Amino acid sequence: MSKKIQEKIIDITGVELTPGKPTVCLGNGEQGFECCCDECDYFLLCFPKFDDQIKEENIT
Repeated sequence: MSKKIQEKIIDITGVELTPGKPTVCLGNGEQGFECCCDECDYFLLCFPKFDDQIKEENIT
């Protein structure tokens, strides 16, 4: 059973986030709002290469 990801969520600051779509997400720090990426529960949806890098480091 796959978990459905919400298309839009509201950050604790009130900023609307769009998980998995970093170019349009209002929390990306580029659209007049503070960057929310570090605290976002959906960080790896936007930056999957970061997850791959961590997995690779843990293997070696």
